[in-house]
Amino acid sequence: MVAVLGLVFPLLFLVVVLFFVGWIFVRSRWWALSFIALAVSWQQLSAVAGLNSRKEFAIAKPNETIRVLSWNISSWGQSTKSNKNGRNYQSLMLETIKSQQADVLCFQEFWDKRYPNSKYSHIQAFKEMGYPYYYFATTTKVRYEIGVAIFSRYPIADTGKFSYGKEDFAEHLIYADIRINQQKVRVFTTHLQSVRFEDEDYSAISKIKHTDESGLKDSKSIVRKLKNAYHFRGTQADMVDRQIKESPYPVIICGDFNDVPNSYTYFTIKGNLQDTFVKKGSGLGRTFRYISPTLRIDYILADKKFNVAQFNRVNVPYSDHYPVVSDIGFPSL
Repeated sequence: MVAVLGLVFPLLFLVVVLFFVGWIFVRSRWWALSFIALAVSWQQLSAVAGLNSRKEFAIAKPNETIRVLSWNISSWGQSTKSNKNGRNYQSLMLETIKSQQADVLCFQEFWDKRYPNSKYSHIQAFKEMGYPYYYFATTTKVRYEIGVAIFSRYPIADTGKFSYGKEDFAEHLIYADIRINQQKVRVFTTHLQSVRFEDEDYSAISKIKHTDESGLKDSKSIVRKLKNAYHFRGTQADMVDRQIKESPYPVIICGDFNDVPNSYTYFTIKGNLQDTFVKKGSGLGRTFRYISPTLRIDYILADKKFNVAQFNRVNVPYSDHYPVVSDIGFPSL
């Protein structure tokens, strides 16, 4: 239940702030209780909100940095919940990616044809866009392949893959050791356990928001799915943490963690890394387009050896998720 409450932490924090101000206004000693609650929750707030002034993201990349883009592309928009008519967003998404001028691309729910050399291959499209190096690890193979992928303008020296198990609704943890100016950076990407909400679950959530009685009856099923997903993600986060600590090179990890910044998942994976949104972003940084405006579940985390120069969330409606972009560098890059 504590993990579930993390979904609404920003709202709970706001309520406590209002109580604090109210107690001060009426000169009640209860303000001290609210103050203690705010002080105790400061670490949580610092992970949830970007407390920086809002700045325009500069497409011209700063010197001695690499630009990293991470995006759960929802099978090129085919599985987007609002895409009821099967609209083809692929060309628009490719243009969006191209416009960001990133050096490294990390994708979740990436799909491609079974034959990468065909003219309809997205892999081929990225090669033509200037990303000749890639690693694509599939979790599903039918008429097409679905999984996680890393594309790079720089040479990839080595790759690796770790599976979470066949029973989990998650995509592999993968890495690519990217050689940049005679140095290597290990870039991870992953897609952790999904809650697996169906259309009826989203409908029930909408009813709950409007205190509809039938929606409240469905809340037990929703909470059960949330708890099961939290359990799986906790185990997956432990595996990710181990692989980060075993890396011989500075680490950047991108992905859809399917969990908010108040969670065990987030703090376990983040460990001693920097959250690029917290360093340079502003506001709540929502990355999932549905359910709640507080859902930041897509991340770019970087070793503290790096300097975070910029962060941006690209506001496009093609996927269930917004792409996130960060400029990252360290003195010797």
